[in-house]
Amino acid sequence: MTGPRIAVRAAVAAALAGALVTACGADDAPETLTWAMWANGGEELRVWQQFADRVSLEDPQVPIELETSSFSDYFTELETRLDSGDAPCIVSMQALRTTGYTRGMLPLDDLIARNKFDVTDFDKSVMEGLSDDGKQYALPYDVGPVILTYNKDMFRNAGVPEPEPGWTLAEFESAARELTGHRRYGFVAAPQDLWMFSMVLTKTGAQPTDGAGNLRLTTPAMVNGVQWYADLAAKEKVAPGVPAADPAFADREFLSGKVAMGTSGPWALLNLKNQAGFQVGLATLPAGPDGSRTFSSGSGFGISKSCPDPERAFKAITLMTARKQLEWLGGVGRAYPSRESAQHAWYENARLAGAREVLEAANATATPLRTTENWDQVNALLNQHGSELFSGASSARQVLELVQRQAGRD
Repeated sequence: MTGPRIAVRAAVAAALAGALVTACGADDAPETLTWAMWANGGEELRVWQQFADRVSLEDPQVPIELETSSFSDYFTELETRLDSGDAPCIVSMQALRTTGYTRGMLPLDDLIARNKFDVTDFDKSVMEGLSDDGKQYALPYDVGPVILTYNKDMFRNAGVPEPEPGWTLAEFESAARELTGHRRYGFVAAPQDLWMFSMVLTKTGAQPTDGAGNLRLTTPAMVNGVQWYADLAAKEKVAPGVPAADPAFADREFLSGKVAMGTSGPWALLNLKNQAGFQVGLATLPAGPDGSRTFSSGSGFGISKSCPDPERAFKAITLMTARKQLEWLGGVGRAYPSRESAQHAWYENARLAGAREVLEAANATATPLRTTENWDQVNALLNQHGSELFSGASSARQVLELVQRQAGRD
């Protein structure tokens, strides 16, 4: 297993187990269910620990032990543990990575049917994203479309009208040019999958796979779309150059206050708002020939095949995705809830002007980003060659053909 792993036992789970031992004897104490989750920094760890505590209090028969890794290590570690058969019972999964991990995860369809668990309140796009080959592999806790974020102060100071839902690519490009100058840029572009492919989708309609798990990066629509996106930095100079393999680049540049527009998702917006030294505005992605289009993603909780008690693990993930728990996650800003009935908590906490209008408009046209089994490799290659693409040293065709050749499985 690679990378550091921090194992944290939920304090309440230990207390509950201790109480049960005292009352009933050690043999009657429920087995603790391990849960793997990514967390970067103490604040995220604190929130997820509280979440584990809340679920353990909800039902003493499903005490949860939280295990966390940094996001950069999480999926590498998970793959190793799923392959070796010692994965935690409950595994956290991103929709756009689901396809690559299903061999070690338990399909949930029989458990959903047997327990008559109602999934109709969940956003359909993230349920689809957390499925593969017609089978459901996780229940979602958050969801969201990729949208545009912007620096209200920069727009105001430059006298540029703020974007509104339904604005066009021509208006986006005009605003980016007007907001560029004096070591400031109108937009930040980056070779990150969700950010880049969402902008390409609204520009040309191209998608990176054929929907059946096959990589399709060299179609004319994809090449043209990626070239346009990269040229925002390489030729138009309305976006800063991209350093080699730096996944945090886009957020860092936007938060610096020197970039007027970027892309993000609702799962990150409250952290973005809290860290920014300026007013953050929201808009839909600019509309291309077929209107504003975007990809959505989200995350959820599944069960590993190595879990010795899938029934109790399923009970745990139904509690973890219950309305009251998702309202709590939305209220503390950690998730835009996957349950439509819980989304009000995010809006009440966010207090971002126009957020509901923008997110509802984006959700109306969002489609799940479907990926390949080896998507981590695809994304790594895009990041590896991002600097040469966004500097103009290599063309979109050259980079996409290289990635298709090295990662494609025709």
